[in-house]
Amino acid sequence: MKRLMTTSAAIIALGTASMVSAQDASGPFEAYEMDPMTEFFASDLIGSRIYATESDVGESVASGAETEWDDLGEINDMVISPDGSVEVVILGVGGFLGIGERDVAVSMDELQIVRNQDDMSDYYLVINANPDAVENAPEFTRADEQMEAGGTMDNGSATGTGDAAMQDASQSMDQAGDNMENAADQAGQSMENAADATAQQAEETANEAENMAEDAADQAEQATDEATENTGN
Repeated sequence: MKRLMTTSAAIIALGTASMVSAQDASGPFEAYEMDPMTEFFASDLIGSRIYATESDVGESVASGAETEWDDLGEINDMVISPDGSVEVVILGVGGFLGIGERDVAVSMDELQIVRNQDDMSDYYLVINANPDAVENAPEFTRADEQMEAGGTMDNGSATGTGDAAMQDASQSMDQAGDNMENAADQAGQSMENAADATAQQAEETANEAENMAEDAADQAEQATDEATENTGN
């Protein structure tokens, strides 16, 4: 009996060890069978249409029910959280053929998966909302676009600062040029005034010399006349 129990324990231990070894060998991988009636691939969401209705819908509807709903647009992308769950789907709304379209975020919790009663493998994505609310929905901006926009703003600020500095430098140079021109004009005027003063002084000196010469000539003529008169007497 004791031997039988020992043998049984050994078999159980070996079986447990084999199971652990099998689990260790598979690592993070597992054999998974997908149920197409209740599950679908995340990639299937890309390009899927999202409909809006204010009416309550069940888990399934008849084919063609989507014609009674408002077609908002199609899913362009998804945002995945670190734990692998889908946080939001990015819905492209508005525009025509992709032109003028803008992105809005829709929480995955707000999406209702409604099966097609005529084909349970088919489904519709529906949100309970007024379609007019989409027009007021905030636009979704991707992180890389936000960074690019921030960089553009920084570059724009730097460019604006550089332009202002260049404008200030240009104004300073213009002011310096005006100052130099004014100084040159003042110097020229001073030289002209000095030349005029010198010419006037020279003219006055010449006039004075001419007057002295005339006086001397008059005196000489008078002396000659007096001498002639005395000789005659």
